[in-house]
Amino acid sequence: MKKVFVVAHAPTSVQRLEDLAKLAFGFGEPVSGLVVTKPSGAAAQIGVPEVSKLAYKLDKAFFVFPDIDDALELLKPQRVYTVSREYGEEVERVEAEGVTLVVVGASEPGLSKLEASKGKAIYPKGLEGEIGPIGAAALILAGLK
Repeated sequence: MKKVFVVAHAPTSVQRLEDLAKLAFGFGEPVSGLVVTKPSGAAAQIGVPEVSKLAYKLDKAFFVFPDIDDALELLKPQRVYTVSREYGEEVERVEAEGVTLVVVGASEPGLSKLEASKGKAIYPKGLEGEIGPIGAAALILAGLK
């Protein structure tokens, strides 16, 4: 059975965290839920409790971990994609296998080179400009359906 989790890495903004949660929770199959790694500031204090409440209401999976490495250790994914315009290869589609993580930098400037290297760094093909992490994640997830 395929399980895909959107991973919001290092969110600081409540709004961006809530937007990623709406994307993950509203997408349907094959997306199973949201993982938040290294939250800080208002996202940690206000966003995580709000998203937790939303996940409970929608009966969706929701995990919070100190860092990406903890998510990798505990969820044991078969595939990890890191969404990065700067470090990623342009792709049209990606495949989910078993547990698959789609890691998105949830704060500016996005994922660092080290963070992007924790999986296969990708970015949606054919875009002329920067569409932000939520738009990029939506296009990647649409390629999984």
